Amino acid sequence: MSISGVQPKAQITLDSPTGSLAVTKSDGEYILKPTPEDYPCAAINEHLSMQMAKVAGFDVPECGLLTFADTDEQVYVIRRFDRIGDEKLHHEDMMQIFNFNNTISNAKYDAATYLDVLNKCAELAGLGVALECFRRLIFNYFIGNDDFHLKNISVLHGKTIKLTPMYDCLNSEIYSGNLDSPLALSVTGNDDELPYYGTMLNGFYALPDFLTLAEMARIKEKPARRTITKIVQLQKNFIDMVYASNLEENLKKKYISTIEQRVKLLSLETS
Repeated sequence: MSISGVQPKAQITLDSPTGSLAVTKSDGEYILKPTPEDYPCAAINEHLSMQMAKVAGFDVPECGLLTFADTDEQVYVIRRFDRIGDEKLHHEDMMQIFNFNNTISNAKYDAATYLDVLNKCAELAGLGVALECFRRLIFNYFIGNDDFHLKNISVLHGKTIKLTPMYDCLNSEIYSGNLDSPLALSVTGNDDELPYYGTMLNGFYALPDFLTLAEMARIKEKPARRTITKIVQLQKNFIDMVYASNLEENLKKKYISTIEQRVKLLSLETS
C-alpha cells in the first residue's frame, strides 16, 4: 500500500538564529509530512519506524516530530539527505537505475524483483552493498512496511556507490487490507517456487524464502542468517518503543502483532 503517494509534503527551511521554520518552493533543508486523514498517526508511525531503523544500525537522517500550536497536530520532519549546504548530491532510485518509465502505472511495484535489485546493487557497488540492501528488505518486512518499492531504494553516487540513508519507512501494513501483499515487490519473480511461500500459500514469506533469495543473489548463507537473526533479536526493543509511542492504542496493537508474527516467520526452518 502506497501511503507516500497520497501523503502531502512540503519543503521547509530552518532559520538557525530564531529556530523558526518556513515553507519554501525549492532547496529546502527539510521535508515536512503531515498525517493524511485516511492514515491516522502516519507521522508518528513514520518517526517511530525510523527510530527503530536507527536502533537497528541503519543510516537514518535527522528526523523528528513537530506539533502545530493551534491544532496540536503532530507532523513528521526529516532532513534531506540529497544535499550538503548548497551542494546537491547525485542520487538515483532503482526506477532510474533500471531506466524504467516512471509514467507507467505500478511500474515501481512490478517492473523488477528484489532479486533484480540485489543483483543490480552487487553489479554497481559489490556484494557488501547487496547485503545491506538485503538487510533493509528484512527490516522493512519485519516492521510491516509493505511499500518498500523501487522508488524507495536509492543509491548515492560519489567516490564510491552506496545506498542512500533510509526514507519513507513506516508500518504501512496497519492501514492495509488483508488481501494486500506484505512485500511491495516479488522476491524472485517465481515466488510460488519459494520453499515456504510456495508451499504454505498463506501469502507470507519466511526464513527459508529469504535464505533462498540470498543464495540466488550470491550472498553467503552465514551473513544472511546473521542479518536476519540480529533484526529478530530486536523484537523486545521495538515492542517497547511501540508501547512508549503516541500511536493510537488500536494501532499499537496492530504494530506489535505485525512484529510478533514476523518473529515467528523469520525463525522458521525448512521442515
